[in-house]
Amino acid sequence: MKKGSLISIIIIILIIVALAGAGYYYSSYGSVDVYVTTGNSDPVYLTVTSIMLHSKSGQWITVSNATKTVLLSSNLSFLASSTVPAGNYTEVRLVISSATVTIGGINLSITVPSGVIKIPIIKGGLKVSGGSTAKLEILIGPHLITTGNGKYILSPVITAVQLS
Repeated sequence: MKKGSLISIIIIILIIVALAGAGYYYSSYGSVDVYVTTGNSDPVYLTVTSIMLHSKSGQWITVSNATKTVLLSSNLSFLASSTVPAGNYTEVRLVISSATVTIGGINLSITVPSGVIKIPIIKGGLKVSGGSTAKLEILIGPHLITTGNGKYILSPVITAVQLS
């Protein structure tokens, strides 16, 4: 066999192996975009430091560890996007470092017990398919409890649902 033919065969084999690896990655991973919204009329600001998804197989997958402050409003606000393993996810966890509500023009700090909000993903969970993007909407219905000494605790009613 000629040296040039051998090199051509090796290059073709390397290309096939690379394409097979790319196809595996494409079918094994998808993307998820996470959004948040609310039905509350008072402005609520949340500073989120981590977003994680819980898979049906029991693993926690980190979507983002970037700190982002978001205004909860009736419009969808983008939180994060990430590539995650394809599969079904049943819960989302938000780690909150601070929260503020504006009532009557006054900004008030809100306590988030444990600093973590655990949210069930309803309607069968979040299905992420390989090579596609799933969108997750987190609907936060802020429920503020006054402690009697001028402080507020955030005890939200929250659900999450797949948009597409």
